[in-house]
Amino acid sequence: MDEKKETNFLVKVGTIRSRSYASSLFLKVDDIIVALNNELYIFGEKKLVSELKELKKEGEKAILTVLRGDTFFDLIIENSLGCKFVTTTAEETQKIRQQFSSKENFDIDELQQYSVMRDAFRKYDVFSNSHSLMAGLFPPLWLIYAQKWWVLSILIAFSCILLVVNPFFFLFGWLLTSIYCYKAQLNLLYSFSMLEGKVFCLSIAAKSIDHAHKIIREIDPKSKFQYSKLPHPKLEEVEEVKDEKNQNNSDSENIIDEKKEALV
Repeated sequence: MDEKKETNFLVKVGTIRSRSYASSLFLKVDDIIVALNNELYIFGEKKLVSELKELKKEGEKAILTVLRGDTFFDLIIENSLGCKFVTTTAEETQKIRQQFSSKENFDIDELQQYSVMRDAFRKYDVFSNSHSLMAGLFPPLWLIYAQKWWVLSILIAFSCILLVVNPFFFLFGWLLTSIYCYKAQLNLLYSFSMLEGKVFCLSIAAKSIDHAHKIIREIDPKSKFQYSKLPHPKLEEVEEVKDEKNQNNSDSENIIDEKKEALV
């Protein structure tokens, strides 16, 4: 194994190739790669690419810590990212070192990977990438947990029709629905959200759905969730501050205009 040689910088995403692993993880240009398996990564681009390629060869996974803006978030990865990097400055690196020292880190066994979707109104859906046994045993309960009420109403209506027509048709339909929901549950959830106007925007690793909501709120302070322990975003306060700044700017312009008129 090659000896790691430390540098004085971190690597930052410069460009992302289309259909690369990085694009499937929804990384963005200027995202900073901070750590690998909770260890600050200051070993350069070549060593990073080499280690990530080794993950795929060995069939292993690792925790990649990314900094976007002022927010750290983790990803569970198993391959090279497929993007080009640039380096951070010495000042950026020092600042991130200090920020990372206070970050709470987790073992890979404690984390789950979540896919995040949002619409134009910043309403978010967050889905765990693991399969739920509930989807196969009792699809209506799975839909309740996923908060897809309109799909649930359609399923109940269709089941009632089959039950009235023929109980055997109902049992056969229930069996097929259970098998299909279990096998294709993630694609179904994604499709339901797409029908609601949502698109994929983020992939994160978190301890729980509540932890995932917290990370998303840090990345997007205006994010909204249908059911969450987080308070509603304070949009009104943000707008009031903007209005106040605009008012102050207009007042200062008026004062300048009055002075000009007085001089004239």
